[in-house]
Amino acid sequence: MKKRWIQFIAGLSLFILCIAVCTTTANATVVWQDDFSDPNLPGWTILGWSNTTTSYEIIEGNFSAESGKLEVLDDDINIARHDSNVSVGTWSFDMFIPNDGTSCYVYFMSNGSRPIVEFPTRFLAIGVFYDWDEFIVMEVYEYSWAILSHINVEDIPADSLSGWHHIDVSRTSDSHFYVYFNETLIDDFVGISVTNSTYLEFFCNNVTGAVIDNLEVTTTATTTDGITPPPDGTTFLIIAGVGITVFVIVLVMLFARRR
Repeated sequence: MKKRWIQFIAGLSLFILCIAVCTTTANATVVWQDDFSDPNLPGWTILGWSNTTTSYEIIEGNFSAESGKLEVLDDDINIARHDSNVSVGTWSFDMFIPNDGTSCYVYFMSNGSRPIVEFPTRFLAIGVFYDWDEFIVMEVYEYSWAILSHINVEDIPADSLSGWHHIDVSRTSDSHFYVYFNETLIDDFVGISVTNSTYLEFFCNNVTGAVIDNLEVTTTATTTDGITPPPDGTTFLIIAGVGITVFVIVLVMLFARRR
């Protein structure tokens, strides 16, 4: 009888621990995703941008998803925009970078101020700037901008930036960013100016053939060494679960010895 009672208590303790640990992943959800299997691009707004002598003018953009991925079709300034209010989590996508051009970025957090017809301007962008031949993360806030991650091609395990690449960028609740390029952590840094989002945007300037695919936005940020921190408020559950389990097991052992 005593043995069964001990087994029951130990099993209950492990159950409590499992609840605490599993709760940390239950809240990590996919907010939205798109593999561009629908050529009609539901949920996307396609914009163009013409820089006239007097002002910036919004024109019709030129993208296509006929091939099952989002591809820009000309060298004008083109922007594909999708509602996205995620500010803590991970933005993942595949990106094809042509051999030459001017720039192409994914604005993973944006207030929709590109084309620049609305102020103040606030966005965080990740992509390539050809003049520097570098893959960068850029933060624009109000009327200023800064390169948060200035990564040389030599630092990336590839001969050049052209071709297909898988990109993951994460932001934690304390504004710490982690950038993965082809599943390799290439940089981490802190950016504190842009803290909220209205849209995700694919911005292309003079890069016919630039492509994104398999886009996924989740509420979980992946940090260094691929470690995923629990959502806010769940760390206490882990500590409590482990503490309760250890405490109960110790009591059971003491009870068994005294009997």
